[in-house]
Amino acid sequence: MKKMRKAHNKQRPEHLGNDIIAILKSSIIAIIITLVCFAIFAIIIKVADLQETIIAPVVQVIRTLSIAFGGMLAAKSSKKVGWLKGGITGVVYVLFAFMISSLFGGSILMGSIIFSDILLGVIAGAVGGIIGVNV
Repeated sequence: MKKMRKAHNKQRPEHLGNDIIAILKSSIIAIIITLVCFAIFAIIIKVADLQETIIAPVVQVIRTLSIAFGGMLAAKSSKKVGWLKGGITGVVYVLFAFMISSLFGGSILMGSIIFSDILLGVIAGAVGGIIGVNV
């Protein structure tokens, strides 16, 4: 019998398209989760009369967990290179969030703030992707 050659690691275009769709879908799901959690948190702040100093840390936790969940979803779709798909999902999430906040917030902030957000997105998404591949 002839031995079959092992296929190269190059992705076929249809697999690449599936990965892109999974990343976009996961990023949108993560944005929706973030918005729902923000709405719930806003109600809790109003009802419980919490101090404003708690807002920034809770917002960061919500965003980080949402990005990690999005990375996990993206990686779970193909079970390969989860850290990369998760990291890309995190960047896409940050870009979507930036566009949404620019539309509704009115002010556009660049520089170190967007850099730190992208860094957070890559790290949280990559961790979520690693978890998604292994779950």
